[in-house]
Amino acid sequence: MNPESSNNNSQTNPRKRPLVEEPNNDKQPITLNSMVVAIDHNNLFYRVCSMCEKTLPEPSPNTHIPNSSSSSSSSIPFCKNCNFNSASSGSKRLFHVLMSIATEKRVVLVIMFDRAARVLFGCSADEFFDFAKTHPFAAASAGNALEGEMLKITLSQPKNGNARHLRVVSVFPLRTGFQPVIETLRELYRARGGS
Repeated sequence: MNPESSNNNSQTNPRKRPLVEEPNNDKQPITLNSMVVAIDHNNLFYRVCSMCEKTLPEPSPNTHIPNSSSSSSSSIPFCKNCNFNSASSGSKRLFHVLMSIATEKRVVLVIMFDRAARVLFGCSADEFFDFAKTHPFAAASAGNALEGEMLKITLSQPKNGNARHLRVVSVFPLRTGFQPVIETLRELYRARGGS
């Protein structure tokens, strides 16, 4: 086998060529057009301290905070970073949306955090959470509403070394009549006779 011909073959084999769509090794963001394939609607949010915005654990639905002040201090979640009492309305939710997008060449799993997700959802994560409490299928409907949506997105390598997915830095809907998810859902539930 001729080594020159095998080298030539690897240059024409699409599996062996680096993808142009991926951010390069210099960790420079890349902008491309894509289509939303699916959204993981089971876990759209995470809770952070409203003072320092560090991640807080989600309170268990079975957590009972006793009235006694001596034993309640261990049950009330405090922010470990700034020691702020997050139980006294000192926490908020931020978007954390895992989604599949189709680019020109392949389907990729990406993660979209609060700033970019607000563009598509049209509200804060807390507002969407409150809406979803009264409309139990709102998260799944949000995924359906965004499915097939054409977007111009900027992707970057994850900031955290343990992260597995490319991060959506910015997003711009390409459809002229794009309407944020919350507006679409409000219209949908009004049409169905809900609030």
